[in-house]
Amino acid sequence: MELELEMKTLSWRPVLSNLAEALGEIKTLNWRLYYLTFGVLPEGFPWKGKEEEAYKEHLEQEERRMPFSEITLFHRLEHVYHHLNWAWNCRRTEEDKVWNFSERSAARWTKLPMGKEFSGLWPENRNIRECYDDLSRKELGVTPVRMAIHVAQRKLGILCYLAAKEAGEEWERPEGLNPEIGSKALTEMGFARRMHRIYEALNNAWNNRNGKTLSPVNDLFPSIFATGCHNMWRK
Repeated sequence: MELELEMKTLSWRPVLSNLAEALGEIKTLNWRLYYLTFGVLPEGFPWKGKEEEAYKEHLEQEERRMPFSEITLFHRLEHVYHHLNWAWNCRRTEEDKVWNFSERSAARWTKLPMGKEFSGLWPENRNIRECYDDLSRKELGVTPVRMAIHVAQRKLGILCYLAAKEAGEEWERPEGLNPEIGSKALTEMGFARRMHRIYEALNNAWNNRNGKTLSPVNDLFPSIFATGCHNMWRK
């Protein structure tokens, strides 16, 4: 399996496009969670002055209109998973066929990945138990979610940088990155390993939404994502 993965040429531009879309969603989610926790925006927030104040007001209005809840988190994560799934599942498809995808391809690519490299993220029993209609609008304790989202943002930011290098696109190198990272080509196996870690962090964000600390036992894909806009779950 590892040799097979290493020998494939990937469609890096559409992969990067989907990774970047997922990263944008994670960043906005992280900003909101950070602001809810500390009352300020995180270091590295891209806007200053009036733009920063306007964004704070936007977050406060958002919270008054619809306080952060399970439903809020579900929709944000659903969008992230959707683009991550596409990034992985379309990787071996010719670029022009990715941009001009069919409904059949879309249905296949939006699924959470089931290859050997992701088998450890699937529970033994994949019977659907969670349902979107059962989600609560009650406010969540945001700390465990914020911690996991912060991890996902960092890891996805690094992956975007590496994918951009393979695609021949400009991308700012993440701060504090080990100098050795990026010195060699990103292989498909390396891509899989980094995706696995990002999925772990996102799964933890959802599975620990009502908890107090992050736990490795909550790394598994949540069955709730069989419902909503996309059926991502594979029975």
